[in-house]
Amino acid sequence: MPRSLAIVCALVALAGPLPMSGAAPSIRFHHFHFQVGEPAAALNLGMTALNGTRVLLRGLGVGVRVGAEYALFDRIAASVIGSSRSSTEAAYTAAGGWLRAHGVEVSEEAGGARASLAATFGAEVLDHVAFTAADTAAVIAILRAHGAQPLRVTDDSAFFRVEEATVVEIVRDLDAPDAFWCPMHLDVRSAAPGNCPVCSMDLVPIPPPRLGEYRMDVAVTPGARGAGASKLRLTMRDPEHGRPVPAFATIHERLLHLFIVDRSLDYFRHVHPEPAGDGVFELKQEVPPGAYVLIADFLPHGGRTQMLQRAIVTPGYRGTLFPPAPHLAPDASVEKTEGGVRVRLDTAELKAGKAAVFRFTLTDVSAGAPVSDLEPFLGASGHMLLVNADLTEADHVHPEEPATRGPSITFQPLMPAAGLYKLWFQFQRHGVVVTIPFVVSVQAP
Repeated sequence: MPRSLAIVCALVALAGPLPMSGAAPSIRFHHFHFQVGEPAAALNLGMTALNGTRVLLRGLGVGVRVGAEYALFDRIAASVIGSSRSSTEAAYTAAGGWLRAHGVEVSEEAGGARASLAATFGAEVLDHVAFTAADTAAVIAILRAHGAQPLRVTDDSAFFRVEEATVVEIVRDLDAPDAFWCPMHLDVRSAAPGNCPVCSMDLVPIPPPRLGEYRMDVAVTPGARGAGASKLRLTMRDPEHGRPVPAFATIHERLLHLFIVDRSLDYFRHVHPEPAGDGVFELKQEVPPGAYVLIADFLPHGGRTQMLQRAIVTPGYRGTLFPPAPHLAPDASVEKTEGGVRVRLDTAELKAGKAAVFRFTLTDVSAGAPVSDLEPFLGASGHMLLVNADLTEADHVHPEEPATRGPSITFQPLMPAAGLYKLWFQFQRHGVVVTIPFVVSVQAP
């Protein structure tokens, strides 16, 4: 017997005798499933426009959750580009009429997000409309009893064609509590393990709430002739007891990402100290005399992603310990050239408290052609560190395109406050890591 037919038979058996008389079973709207050009952009639109949560639903796909309803996304298939289709609202209306005609009532929940989801993504290609019920097996059995034959059956759902352009999915309710999230995108959550749809990192268990902050202690070993530093020793301490953190998770191929930035914002290093056990990391690298801020990015097991900052002064420094913030000015040009690559930075209006869009477009200078041979750099197509002028705000950001080879790389950090910011954009090509700085201005909301 074919697997799909066997599953349908099992669903019918589980449903028991068909309720052909009395009240019709009731189902509710669960999700719209769209085909889109860029799923990551659709996820971010749902997050910002609808205050949604990016989710990964086992067996169904990735999308955004608004309340108890969803919009899910797949990358658009070439076969459907340019094809005719009904509107999202028209498809929902047709689906509801078809279900009622086949003995199933559709429950309209007050305050639901369905209309907002339809309006926000109405220009996308709708693949199908999904509904759920407490007993989906019984609903599927009733549809079959009314003459409906499923197009496809999976372990979690069954698909029925309503009309030429509309498909209905009856899906098992998968609204289990969130138990996993992405360490880089904490709004990406799932009830089961999986991979982040934004950056492809493994989802990790959501840790229990923990009061207090992690702490980073720093010991500096003087350099040659007592000037500068030859080694940094970093100890990460637990907020609850102050003990060294026993274990760390790998984030983009490293246990610890360390940024060394001087107070003038001229010196920049992105390095990776080696673990020495008992919450300790060591970096053997020459650091010139000066006043610096160390920015450490790590994920302790059982905790949340950390961005710790610690000010240090290396031996031989003769300047003031409290220098004024450097005078920054937005770059006069949005294009810079380094390592044979011309980089253009395009930004939408930058507002405090809003997610920004930083799009870097790369062109090979000698060939005059778009770059299409970027190499993975620490598990991503690029990295960006963003700091404000006085180094009180810092964000290590990863691209929205997890595996692009160029020519465009997009970052979408949340801008915490108004003011001037300096960023360092990094990418790898031909085995060489290229770093390009820019200065941008963020306006008040």
